[in-house]
Formats: sequence, structure tokens, C-alpha cells
Amino acid sequence: MRRQASHATPRPDDSVSGSILYADADAFGRQVCDSVLGASFVPDGGEFRAAIRFSVVGSSGAAHLRITPGVLTRRGGPCGVVGAHFLVLVLRGNGLLTVGQAGRPLSPNSVAVISGARGFSLALSSGETGSCELDLIQVAGAEPPALAGEPGAVVTTSASFADYIVGLADLVQPEGGEIGPCRRDIPVFDYIGAAIRDYLAGENGDVLHRDHGLYQRIRAFIARNVKNPALGADLLAREFAISKRKLYSVFYDSRASLHETVMTARLEAARREIEAGGQKVASVILDHGFSNPSTFYRNYKRHFGRVPRA
Repeated sequence: MRRQASHATPRPDDSVSGSILYADADAFGRQVCDSVLGASFVPDGGEFRAAIRFSVVGSSGAAHLRITPGVLTRRGGPCGVVGAHFLVLVLRGNGLLTVGQAGRPLSPNSVAVISGARGFSLALSSGETGSCELDLIQVAGAEPPALAGEPGAVVTTSASFADYIVGLADLVQPEGGEIGPCRRDIPVFDYIGAAIRDYLAGENGDVLHRDHGLYQRIRAFIARNVKNPALGADLLAREFAISKRKLYSVFYDSRASLHETVMTARLEAARREIEAGGQKVASVILDHGFSNPSTFYRNYKRHFGRVPRA
């Protein structure tokens, strides 16, 4: 991210921040994409709307973007930043990330970590609101070892991890163009960098941890039993002959949430059946362990960015 931007608030500690609404794609491209993100954006067409909240501190920065569908493209290399850096994208919707020749579909709560030396394009598709939501964080400093080599990008899906990263970024995000008086003193980007490195080390090391095999078996069992209304901690602990404390520890060590894992498995299985047709949505909801339809709809929209359609 570059250090100058129109309609921004400079700070005495070599930082700049802003909170801006746009209805003009050209102005958005000049004032935000090039100046702040070091990128370009091509809207899909139709009425353009964008809102950005950003903060750049030194060579690191965070931007929260809500925008109509289109393609965000960033060149590889420094892009106005001196030294090594890497990028973290947290998507609250659906998209297609292309790094080099490799394309990867992204679902809600996807966290993509990309080498700063690599260019990428991100095709954003809209949800029910007609807009796309994205957090883009640039962390100055050495890249995580997991990014070495081709394609220089790692994608993982964890709602809890995505929330954690976005929560850290929010510490320096201005609501009305100003950074809070104490927030400039918090080394937020150091924390984000350390969290990403630790997480990827666990995801990509030769030996994740002694319980990783058990974690994978439990996930496979969950995927096979999404229609069991009793699927939860009690059933899983009995099935694998472990205590519930041990069960939660296995998920904690894998940086995952048991509740979110079960919920996601049920939602994804329900979506496949709904989109295949042949059953009423109400029947699919009950078949996949949801006794309360409003809970299903709320979580379905949070996870997929839209309500289900038969």
C-alpha cells in the first residue's frame, strides 16, 4: 500500500487514514486503487458503488472494502512499499483468486495469504446485498516460509481465524477518518504477521501436531453424519473414545472451532441438496439437523452471502 491518498487524514507518525464513499469508478481507481492499494479495479458493469475504510502506518496497512462486483488486480513487487511484505485477504462473500496460472475459488471466511512479490487478480461476486466485502491487509517484513516457491499463496478457511485477523485490523481502521488516540501505539501489524506465520506453520509443517490424524478422522466423521441431529461434542467424544476436553483441545490445536466445523459441514451439505433440487427447502433444513429455520437462514447467509434458493 502506498502512503499518499486523496481525502485522507495524515498523522504525525507517518500514517494516513480515510473513510470514503464512491459512486464514480474512475475516481475510486485514481484515489484509492492506485494510491492506497497499489491495484486496479474493473467493475462488472451497472451502477457502481464503493465504500472504503483504510489506514496505512509506515509500510503496513489495512483496508476494509465494500464494493459492487468486479475484478481487483494487483501487480507483483513493491507497489510503493520498500522491502519485503505479504498480503492477507479476508473475503466475506464469494470470489475467484488467481495467482500466476493457479485459480482458486474462495468462499466466505476464506483467508488468502499472498507473497508481496506475486501479482494476483480477485474476481468478486455479489451476495444478496449486491455488494462484495473484503479486508485487505498488507504486512511489511519477511514472508511466512509457507509462501516460498510457486504459487506464493496459501488459502485457508476458518471463520474463527478470519474473525481474529479482521478484529486485529479493526484496531487501526478509522470509522470516520480518524485513528483513535491510543491505537497508533499498538503494533497491530506485528501481531497480524506473527499470527499468520504461526497459523501457516501449523497448517503446512511436516508434522502439524500429534493429534492431527485424529482431527482429520473427526472431520471426516462429521462430513458423513451431517444429518444426525445428535451430531455434537457428546456424540463425537463417545465415537472416538475421548473426553470432551480432549475433543475441544484437538480442535483448538488445529486452530478450528468444533461448533463452526459442524455448522459448516451441515450448511454445505444442505446447499448441495437444495441446489440439486427435488426437495423442499424446509425438508432439507430439518434433514440436516436444524430445528430452527431462522437459525439456518441466518447462518446460511453469513456463510454463503445469500439466502438459499431451491
